[in-house]
Amino acid sequence: MAGTLPPTDDAEAAAAAAEQQCLAAAVELQRLTDARTTRQAKHEAALARAKTAEAAAAAERDAAAARVREALALTAEERATADQERDADADADYPPADDVRAAMLLHEAAAVLNLHAQAAGVQNIRSLIPVVLDASSGSYTRWREQFLLAVGRFALQDHVEENAPPPSSPDWERMDCVVRSWLHGTISAELAEAVMGRGGSARAAWLAIEAQFLGNRKTRALHLDARFRHFCQGDLSITDYCRKFKSMADDLADLGEPVTDRTLVLNVIRGLNENFTDIGRHLRRGRPFPTFLDVRNDLLLEEITAAQRHSAAPTALLAAGAGGASSGSPAPRSSAPQQPPSKARGGSGSGSGGATGGGRNRRSKRAGRSDSKRGTSGGGDSSASSSAGQAAGGAPAAGQWPSFYNPWTGSIQMWPGPRPLPPQAAARPAS
Repeated sequence: MAGTLPPTDDAEAAAAAAEQQCLAAAVELQRLTDARTTRQAKHEAALARAKTAEAAAAAERDAAAARVREALALTAEERATADQERDADADADYPPADDVRAAMLLHEAAAVLNLHAQAAGVQNIRSLIPVVLDASSGSYTRWREQFLLAVGRFALQDHVEENAPPPSSPDWERMDCVVRSWLHGTISAELAEAVMGRGGSARAAWLAIEAQFLGNRKTRALHLDARFRHFCQGDLSITDYCRKFKSMADDLADLGEPVTDRTLVLNVIRGLNENFTDIGRHLRRGRPFPTFLDVRNDLLLEEITAAQRHSAAPTALLAAGAGGASSGSPAPRSSAPQQPPSKARGGSGSGSGGATGGGRNRRSKRAGRSDSKRGTSGGGDSSASSSAGQAAGGAPAAGQWPSFYNPWTGSIQMWPGPRPLPPQAAARPAS
Protein backbone atom coordinates (compact mmCIF):
# COMPACT_ATOMS: atom_id res chain seq x y z
CA MET A 1 0.00 0.00 0.00
CA ALA A 2 2.70 2.28 0.86
CA GLY A 3 4.38 1.62 -2.44
CA THR A 4 1.35 2.61 -4.59
CA LEU A 5 0.56 6.13 -3.22
CA PRO A 6 2.29 9.13 -5.02
CA PRO A 7 4.68 11.06 -3.00
CA THR A 8 3.29 14.19 -1.44
CA ASP A 9 6.30 16.43 -2.15
CA ASP A 10 6.28 15.90 -5.87
CA ALA A 11 2.61 16.75 -6.19
CA GLU A 12 2.98 19.86 -4.19
CA ALA A 13 5.96 20.89 -6.22
CA ALA A 14 4.09 20.38 -9.45
CA ALA A 15 1.08 22.27 -8.13
CA ALA A 16 3.30 25.10 -7.03
CA ALA A 17 4.99 25.19 -10.39
CA ALA A 18 1.65 25.25 -12.15
CA GLU A 19 0.43 27.98 -9.93
CA GLN A 20 3.56 29.97 -10.57
CA GLN A 21 3.06 29.61 -14.33
CA CYS A 22 -0.53 30.73 -14.02
CA LEU A 23 0.53 33.77 -12.06
CA ALA A 24 3.22 34.58 -14.62
CA ALA A 25 0.75 34.22 -17.47
CA ALA A 26 -1.72 36.46 -15.68
CA VAL A 27 0.93 39.07 -15.11
CA GLU A 28 1.98 38.96 -18.76
CA LEU A 29 -1.59 39.23 -19.88
CA GLN A 30 -2.12 42.18 -17.58
CA ARG A 31 1.00 43.82 -18.97
CA LEU A 32 -0.14 43.31 -22.51
CA THR A 33 -3.55 44.64 -21.68
CA ASP A 34 -2.07 47.71 -20.05
CA ALA A 35 0.22 48.32 -23.05
CA ARG A 36 -2.71 48.01 -25.43
CA THR A 37 -4.70 50.39 -23.32
CA THR A 38 -1.84 52.88 -23.30
CA ARG A 39 -1.41 52.72 -27.01
CA GLN A 40 -5.11 53.19 -27.53
CA ALA A 41 -5.08 56.20 -25.30
CA LYS A 42 -2.13 57.71 -27.14
CA HIS A 43 -3.81 57.09 -30.49
CA GLU A 44 -6.99 58.73 -29.36
CA ALA A 45 -5.00 61.67 -27.99
CA ALA A 46 -3.17 62.02 -31.33
CA LEU A 47 -6.45 61.92 -33.22
CA ALA A 48 -7.84 64.57 -30.90
CA ARG A 49 -4.81 66.80 -31.48
CA ALA A 50 -5.07 66.26 -35.25
CA LYS A 51 -8.70 67.24 -35.25
CA THR A 52 -7.88 70.29 -33.20
CA ALA A 53 -5.06 71.30 -35.58
CA GLU A 54 -7.28 70.68 -38.61
CA ALA A 55 -9.97 72.84 -37.15
CA ALA A 56 -7.43 75.55 -36.42
CA ALA A 57 -6.04 75.32 -39.96
CA ALA A 58 -9.51 75.53 -41.45
CA ALA A 59 -10.24 78.56 -39.36
CA GLU A 60 -6.95 80.17 -40.41
CA ARG A 61 -7.66 79.35 -44.05
CA ASP A 62 -11.08 80.91 -43.82
CA ALA A 63 -9.60 83.95 -42.20
CA ALA A 64 -6.90 84.22 -44.94
CA ALA A 65 -9.54 83.85 -47.66
CA ALA A 66 -11.55 86.58 -46.03
CA ARG A 67 -8.48 88.83 -45.93
CA VAL A 68 -7.78 88.11 -49.63
CA ARG A 69 -11.33 88.94 -50.54
CA GLU A 70 -11.13 92.12 -48.58
CA ALA A 71 -7.84 93.04 -50.32
CA LEU A 72 -9.30 92.34 -53.77
CA ALA A 73 -12.35 94.36 -53.00
CA LEU A 74 -10.19 97.21 -51.79
CA THR A 75 -8.03 97.01 -54.94
CA ALA A 76 -11.07 97.05 -57.21
CA GLU A 77 -12.41 100.03 -55.35
CA GLU A 78 -9.11 101.88 -55.64
CA ARG A 79 -8.91 101.06 -59.39
CA ALA A 80 -12.42 102.29 -59.95
CA THR A 81 -11.58 105.48 -58.11
CA ALA A 82 -8.41 105.94 -60.19
CA ASP A 83 -10.32 105.37 -63.45
CA GLN A 84 -12.90 107.89 -62.46
CA GLU A 85 -10.22 110.43 -61.64
CA ARG A 86 -8.42 109.75 -64.95
CA ASP A 87 -11.63 110.17 -66.93
CA ALA A 88 -12.33 113.33 -65.06
CA ASP A 89 -8.82 114.62 -65.87
CA ALA A 90 -9.19 113.63 -69.54
CA ASP A 91 -12.49 115.38 -69.80
CA ALA A 92 -10.94 118.41 -68.20
CA ASP A 93 -7.84 118.43 -70.51
CA TYR A 94 -9.45 117.69 -73.90
CA PRO A 95 -12.34 119.61 -75.31
CA PRO A 96 -15.29 117.78 -76.83
CA ALA A 97 -15.15 116.53 -80.43
CA ASP A 98 -17.39 119.31 -81.59
CA ASP A 99 -15.06 121.87 -80.10
CA VAL A 100 -12.06 120.26 -81.83
CA ARG A 101 -13.85 120.27 -85.17
CA ALA A 102 -14.82 123.86 -84.71
CA ALA A 103 -11.24 124.82 -83.86
CA MET A 104 -9.95 123.05 -86.99
CA LEU A 105 -12.49 124.82 -89.16
CA LEU A 106 -11.46 128.15 -87.68
CA HIS A 107 -7.80 127.35 -88.35
CA GLU A 108 -8.56 126.35 -91.95
CA ALA A 109 -10.59 129.49 -92.49
CA ALA A 110 -7.74 131.63 -91.18
CA ALA A 111 -5.26 129.84 -93.47
CA VAL A 112 -7.53 130.30 -96.50
CA LEU A 113 -7.95 133.99 -95.77
CA ASN A 114 -4.17 134.35 -95.53
CA LEU A 115 -3.70 132.56 -98.86
CA HIS A 116 -6.36 134.72 -100.50
CA ALA A 117 -4.57 137.82 -99.27
CA GLN A 118 -1.34 136.56 -100.81
CA ALA A 119 -3.12 135.76 -104.10
CA ALA A 120 -4.57 139.25 -104.26
CA GLY A 121 -1.06 140.63 -103.82
CA VAL A 122 0.42 138.80 -106.86
CA GLN A 123 1.57 141.51 -109.25
CA ASN A 124 2.86 139.39 -112.16
CA ILE A 125 1.03 136.13 -112.74
CA ARG A 126 3.54 135.11 -115.41
CA SER A 127 6.11 134.56 -112.67
CA LEU A 128 3.89 131.66 -111.58
CA ILE A 129 2.55 130.62 -115.01
CA PRO A 130 5.26 131.33 -117.62
CA VAL A 131 3.33 129.66 -120.47
CA VAL A 132 1.22 132.06 -122.58
CA LEU A 133 -1.63 130.21 -124.25
CA ASP A 134 -2.39 131.02 -127.88
CA ALA A 135 -5.17 129.77 -130.12
CA SER A 136 -2.69 128.16 -132.52
CA SER A 137 -0.27 126.79 -129.92
CA GLY A 138 -0.09 123.19 -128.73
CA SER A 139 0.79 124.00 -125.15
CA TYR A 140 -2.71 123.81 -123.68
CA THR A 141 -1.87 120.79 -121.54
CA ARG A 142 1.18 122.44 -120.03
CA TRP A 143 -0.69 125.74 -119.48
CA ARG A 144 -3.62 123.96 -117.84
CA GLU A 145 -1.34 122.05 -115.46
CA GLN A 146 0.52 125.20 -114.43
CA PHE A 147 -2.68 127.18 -113.94
CA LEU A 148 -4.25 124.47 -111.76
CA LEU A 149 -1.08 124.37 -109.67
CA ALA A 150 -1.21 128.13 -109.19
CA VAL A 151 -4.88 128.28 -108.15
CA GLY A 152 -4.46 125.22 -105.92
CA ARG A 153 -1.50 126.86 -104.22
CA PHE A 154 -3.75 129.73 -103.09
CA ALA A 155 -6.88 127.60 -102.41
CA LEU A 156 -8.73 129.03 -105.42
CA GLN A 157 -9.38 125.83 -107.36
CA ASP A 158 -13.11 125.98 -106.65
CA HIS A 159 -13.38 129.04 -108.90
CA VAL A 160 -12.45 126.98 -112.01
CA GLU A 161 -13.40 123.41 -111.10
CA GLU A 162 -16.78 123.67 -109.33
CA ASN A 163 -20.00 123.84 -111.31
CA ALA A 164 -22.11 124.78 -108.29
CA PRO A 165 -23.31 128.39 -108.14
CA PRO A 166 -20.85 130.57 -106.21
CA PRO A 167 -21.84 131.73 -102.75
CA SER A 168 -22.96 135.30 -102.56
CA SER A 169 -20.12 136.70 -100.49
CA PRO A 170 -17.84 139.67 -101.10
CA ASP A 171 -14.73 137.55 -100.58
CA TRP A 172 -15.79 135.05 -103.25
CA GLU A 173 -16.45 137.82 -105.76
CA ARG A 174 -13.10 139.44 -105.06
CA MET A 175 -11.17 136.20 -105.49
CA ASP A 176 -13.15 135.34 -108.62
CA CYS A 177 -11.97 138.62 -110.09
CA VAL A 178 -8.40 137.67 -109.15
CA VAL A 179 -8.69 134.33 -110.98
CA ARG A 180 -10.22 136.01 -114.04
CA SER A 181 -7.33 138.48 -114.11
CA TRP A 182 -4.93 135.54 -114.00
CA LEU A 183 -6.71 134.00 -116.97
CA HIS A 184 -6.42 137.27 -118.88
CA GLY A 185 -2.73 137.51 -118.07
CA THR A 186 -1.82 134.03 -119.28
CA ILE A 187 -3.60 133.91 -122.67
CA SER A 188 -3.04 135.91 -125.81
CA ALA A 189 -5.16 138.91 -126.76
CA GLU A 190 -6.76 137.11 -129.70
CA LEU A 191 -7.75 134.16 -127.54
CA ALA A 192 -9.06 136.48 -124.83
CA GLU A 193 -11.34 138.19 -127.36
CA ALA A 194 -12.68 134.82 -128.44
CA VAL A 195 -13.40 133.25 -125.07
CA MET A 196 -13.65 135.97 -122.42
CA GLY A 197 -17.01 137.70 -122.07
CA ARG A 198 -18.06 140.68 -120.01
CA GLY A 199 -19.44 140.02 -116.59
CA GLY A 200 -18.76 136.30 -116.69
CA SER A 201 -17.26 134.24 -113.95
CA ALA A 202 -13.87 132.56 -113.85
CA ARG A 203 -15.57 129.18 -114.26
CA ALA A 204 -17.30 130.33 -117.46
CA ALA A 205 -14.01 131.62 -118.89
CA TRP A 206 -12.29 128.35 -117.96
CA LEU A 207 -14.95 126.30 -119.74
CA ALA A 208 -14.75 128.55 -122.81
CA ILE A 209 -10.97 128.04 -123.05
CA GLU A 210 -11.41 124.31 -122.58
CA ALA A 211 -14.00 124.18 -125.36
CA GLN A 212 -11.66 126.15 -127.62
CA PHE A 213 -8.96 123.49 -127.36
CA LEU A 214 -10.96 120.38 -126.57
CA GLY A 215 -14.05 120.96 -128.68
CA ASN A 216 -14.97 118.31 -131.27
CA ARG A 217 -13.04 115.77 -129.26
CA LYS A 218 -13.79 112.80 -131.46
CA THR A 219 -12.59 114.43 -134.66
CA ARG A 220 -9.54 115.96 -132.99
CA ALA A 221 -8.67 112.65 -131.37
CA LEU A 222 -9.03 110.82 -134.69
CA HIS A 223 -6.68 113.14 -136.57
CA LEU A 224 -4.22 113.38 -133.70
CA ASP A 225 -4.14 109.60 -133.31
CA ALA A 226 -3.40 109.18 -137.02
CA ARG A 227 -0.58 111.71 -136.75
CA PHE A 228 0.70 109.98 -133.63
CA ARG A 229 0.89 106.57 -135.31
CA HIS A 230 2.58 107.85 -138.48
CA PHE A 231 5.03 110.32 -137.00
CA CYS A 232 8.71 109.63 -137.84
CA GLN A 233 11.97 111.12 -136.65
CA GLY A 234 13.47 112.30 -139.90
CA ASP A 235 16.23 114.82 -139.10
CA LEU A 236 14.98 115.62 -135.60
CA SER A 237 17.21 115.12 -132.60
CA ILE A 238 16.24 112.54 -130.01
CA THR A 239 15.25 115.27 -127.56
CA ASP A 240 12.85 116.98 -129.99
CA TYR A 241 11.60 113.66 -131.31
CA CYS A 242 10.67 112.29 -127.88
CA ARG A 243 9.25 115.65 -126.80
CA LYS A 244 6.86 115.74 -129.77
CA PHE A 245 5.73 112.19 -129.12
CA LYS A 246 5.11 112.94 -125.43
CA SER A 247 3.20 116.11 -126.33
CA MET A 248 0.93 114.21 -128.71
CA ALA A 249 0.31 111.52 -126.08
CA ASP A 250 -0.65 114.19 -123.52
CA ASP A 251 -2.98 115.86 -126.03
CA LEU A 252 -4.68 112.55 -126.72
CA ALA A 253 -5.16 112.02 -122.99
CA ASP A 254 -6.79 115.46 -122.73
CA LEU A 255 -9.13 114.47 -125.57
CA GLY A 256 -10.24 111.37 -123.71
CA GLU A 257 -8.01 108.90 -125.57
CA PRO A 258 -5.14 108.09 -123.17
CA VAL A 259 -2.06 106.39 -124.60
CA THR A 260 -0.40 103.68 -122.55
CA ASP A 261 3.31 103.82 -121.90
CA ARG A 262 3.88 100.62 -123.88
CA THR A 263 2.08 102.04 -126.94
CA LEU A 264 4.11 105.25 -126.66
CA VAL A 265 7.37 103.29 -126.51
CA LEU A 266 6.44 101.11 -129.49
CA ASN A 267 5.61 104.15 -131.63
CA VAL A 268 8.83 105.90 -130.58
CA ILE A 269 10.84 102.86 -131.68
CA ARG A 270 8.84 102.55 -134.91
CA GLY A 271 9.55 106.12 -136.02
CA LEU A 272 13.32 106.08 -135.50
CA ASN A 273 15.49 106.77 -138.53
CA GLU A 274 18.07 104.39 -139.94
CA ASN A 275 20.79 105.61 -137.55
CA PHE A 276 18.99 103.98 -134.62
CA THR A 277 17.86 100.74 -136.24
CA ASP A 278 20.09 98.50 -134.12
CA ILE A 279 19.22 100.02 -130.76
CA GLY A 280 15.55 100.08 -131.75
CA ARG A 281 15.66 96.34 -132.33
CA HIS A 282 17.40 95.87 -128.99
CA LEU A 283 14.83 97.99 -127.15
CA ARG A 284 11.91 96.20 -128.77
CA ARG A 285 13.19 92.84 -127.56
CA GLY A 286 14.01 94.01 -124.03
CA ARG A 287 12.67 92.02 -121.08
CA PRO A 288 11.07 93.51 -119.11
CA PHE A 289 9.71 95.95 -121.66
CA PRO A 290 11.34 99.38 -121.11
CA THR A 291 9.44 102.47 -120.09
CA PHE A 292 9.35 105.71 -122.05
CA LEU A 293 11.93 107.34 -119.77
CA ASP A 294 14.30 104.39 -120.14
CA VAL A 295 13.94 104.41 -123.93
CA ARG A 296 14.59 108.15 -124.12
CA ASN A 297 17.71 107.85 -121.96
CA ASP A 298 19.06 104.95 -124.06
CA LEU A 299 18.42 106.83 -127.30
CA LEU A 300 20.12 109.96 -125.97
CA LEU A 301 23.14 107.89 -124.99
CA GLU A 302 23.26 106.32 -128.45
CA GLU A 303 22.99 109.75 -130.08
CA ILE A 304 25.86 111.14 -128.00
CA THR A 305 28.01 108.07 -128.72
CA ALA A 306 27.36 108.31 -132.47
CA ALA A 307 28.21 112.03 -132.48
CA GLN A 308 31.50 111.35 -130.71
CA ARG A 309 32.31 108.53 -133.11
CA HIS A 310 31.61 110.61 -136.23
CA SER A 311 33.50 113.66 -134.96
CA ALA A 312 36.76 111.69 -134.57
CA ALA A 313 39.40 112.70 -137.13
CA PRO A 314 39.75 110.10 -139.93
CA THR A 315 43.08 108.40 -140.50
CA ALA A 316 44.95 110.10 -143.35
CA LEU A 317 47.02 108.02 -145.78
CA LEU A 318 49.84 110.19 -147.11
CA ALA A 319 52.91 109.32 -149.18
CA ALA A 320 56.16 111.09 -148.37
CA GLY A 321 59.17 110.96 -150.70
CA ALA A 322 62.88 110.95 -149.91
CA GLY A 323 65.06 113.87 -150.86
CA GLY A 324 67.54 113.97 -153.80
CA ALA A 325 70.93 112.34 -153.41
CA SER A 326 72.96 115.48 -154.02
CA SER A 327 70.76 118.27 -152.64
CA GLY A 328 69.05 116.36 -149.78
CA SER A 329 65.87 118.46 -150.20
CA PRO A 330 62.57 116.72 -149.26
CA ALA A 331 60.36 115.60 -152.07
CA PRO A 332 56.75 116.87 -152.30
CA ARG A 333 54.04 114.66 -150.83
CA SER A 334 51.44 113.08 -153.03
CA SER A 335 48.09 111.58 -152.04
CA ALA A 336 47.84 109.55 -155.28
CA PRO A 337 49.46 106.14 -155.38
CA GLN A 338 52.85 106.01 -157.06
CA GLN A 339 54.57 103.19 -158.87
CA PRO A 340 57.48 101.77 -156.89
CA PRO A 341 60.78 102.14 -158.76
CA SER A 342 62.83 99.25 -160.05
CA LYS A 343 65.51 97.98 -157.76
CA ALA A 344 67.65 96.17 -160.36
CA ARG A 345 71.34 96.52 -159.96
CA GLY A 346 71.89 97.61 -163.54
CA GLY A 347 69.12 100.21 -163.95
CA SER A 348 70.63 103.23 -165.73
CA GLY A 349 73.96 103.52 -164.04
CA SER A 350 76.71 101.36 -162.65
CA GLY A 351 79.38 101.31 -160.04
CA SER A 352 78.99 102.79 -156.61
CA GLY A 353 76.10 105.04 -157.68
CA GLY A 354 73.90 102.00 -158.31
CA ALA A 355 74.82 100.47 -154.99
CA THR A 356 74.04 103.72 -153.21
CA GLY A 357 70.69 103.96 -155.01
CA GLY A 358 69.82 100.39 -153.98
CA GLY A 359 70.61 101.13 -150.36
CA ARG A 360 68.42 104.23 -150.39
CA ASN A 361 65.63 102.21 -151.94
CA ARG A 362 65.81 99.71 -149.10
CA ARG A 363 65.67 102.50 -146.51
CA SER A 364 62.67 104.03 -148.25
CA LYS A 365 60.93 100.68 -148.29
CA ARG A 366 61.47 100.23 -144.55
CA ALA A 367 60.06 103.71 -143.93
CA GLY A 368 56.84 102.81 -145.78
CA ARG A 369 56.82 105.86 -148.06
CA SER A 370 56.29 106.17 -151.81
CA ASP A 371 58.04 108.82 -153.84
CA SER A 372 58.63 109.38 -157.49
CA LYS A 373 62.23 110.36 -156.92
CA ARG A 374 63.07 107.26 -154.82
CA GLY A 375 65.31 104.54 -156.23
CA THR A 376 67.89 106.59 -158.20
CA SER A 377 70.59 104.49 -159.73
CA GLY A 378 73.05 107.32 -160.01
CA GLY A 379 74.03 109.71 -157.27
CA GLY A 380 73.92 112.91 -159.34
CA ASP A 381 70.96 112.87 -161.70
CA SER A 382 67.75 112.09 -159.82
CA SER A 383 65.41 112.75 -162.77
CA ALA A 384 67.25 110.31 -164.99
CA SER A 385 67.17 107.64 -162.33
CA SER A 386 63.42 108.25 -161.78
CA SER A 387 62.70 107.85 -165.47
CA ALA A 388 64.83 104.70 -165.53
CA GLY A 389 62.85 103.30 -162.60
CA GLN A 390 59.59 104.04 -164.38
CA ALA A 391 60.84 102.40 -167.53
CA ALA A 392 61.73 99.27 -165.58
CA GLY A 393 58.43 99.00 -163.75
CA GLY A 394 55.94 100.76 -166.00
CA ALA A 395 54.23 104.15 -165.80
CA PRO A 396 52.30 104.84 -162.58
CA ALA A 397 48.52 104.99 -162.91
CA ALA A 398 46.81 107.68 -160.87
CA GLY A 399 44.11 106.32 -158.56
CA GLN A 400 41.97 107.37 -155.63
CA TRP A 401 42.69 106.04 -152.15
CA PRO A 402 39.80 104.53 -150.18
CA SER A 403 38.35 107.11 -147.76
CA PHE A 404 37.75 106.57 -144.01
CA TYR A 405 34.02 106.93 -144.36
CA ASN A 406 33.65 104.62 -147.39
CA PRO A 407 36.41 102.02 -147.60
CA TRP A 408 34.82 100.30 -150.60
CA THR A 409 35.54 103.08 -153.11
CA GLY A 410 38.81 103.90 -154.84
CA SER A 411 41.59 101.60 -155.94
CA ILE A 412 44.99 100.42 -154.74
CA GLN A 413 47.51 99.40 -157.39
CA MET A 414 50.60 97.24 -156.83
CA TRP A 415 53.52 96.61 -159.20
CA PRO A 416 55.87 93.65 -159.10
CA GLY A 417 59.57 94.40 -158.80
CA PRO A 418 62.90 92.60 -158.75
CA ARG A 419 64.13 90.96 -155.61
CA PRO A 420 65.99 93.48 -153.39
CA LEU A 421 69.73 93.04 -152.94
CA PRO A 422 71.18 92.01 -149.58
CA PRO A 423 73.08 94.77 -147.74
CA GLN A 424 76.51 93.16 -148.46
CA ALA A 425 75.88 92.97 -152.20
CA ALA A 426 74.52 96.51 -152.31
CA ALA A 427 77.57 97.96 -150.53
CA ARG A 428 80.11 96.10 -152.76
CA PRO A 429 81.37 98.30 -155.66
CA ALA A 430 80.77 97.14 -159.19
CA SER A 431 83.75 95.73 -161.00
